[in-house]
Amino acid sequence: MDSSSLQETPQTPSLSLMDLPTELHLHISTFLPYPDALALKHTCRHFYPIVYTGVHLKVDWFVERFSQKLECPMEKCSFRTDEAFCNKTIRGIMERRRRHLECAARPGGCLVIEGRTCQKDLLPLWMKKRGRWEMVRSLGNEALIHGLIFLCVYLLWNMSARLLNRQAVMAT
Repeated sequence: MDSSSLQETPQTPSLSLMDLPTELHLHISTFLPYPDALALKHTCRHFYPIVYTGVHLKVDWFVERFSQKLECPMEKCSFRTDEAFCNKTIRGIMERRRRHLECAARPGGCLVIEGRTCQKDLLPLWMKKRGRWEMVRSLGNEALIHGLIFLCVYLLWNMSARLLNRQAVMAT
């Protein structure tokens, strides 16, 4: 073998977001909308004190949603803390946003990642209609068990029908 092929190439260490200096973390977090900043804030202890999720960010998020003609809560909202702000309506909006349920199925129609197109096949259309996902989640394991029972009965019925047909053919 050639000695040049045995030489080891220096490997660069893999870097992660946590390897960046705190100043860059702070700067990156200023570009995030409220839901993303809140998610980043709650990922680890390092981000909790440095990521801003104050009143200005919440108001900017409301204004952006209103300008895009998306659902905005019309009842009272408390801007004092994140916990008080995230009432049932806000949590529902964030859940739909996380699942891309508000995104348009056209080029550049993704509201979560600007300029992207959401994949249509992530969730079937019937699941995107209001209340359907909550219905499926509320059924939980019960729907799964009913589905498995139905599948077993269907398979047994087909197997018995084939067996009876095979015996009828052999008898003739």
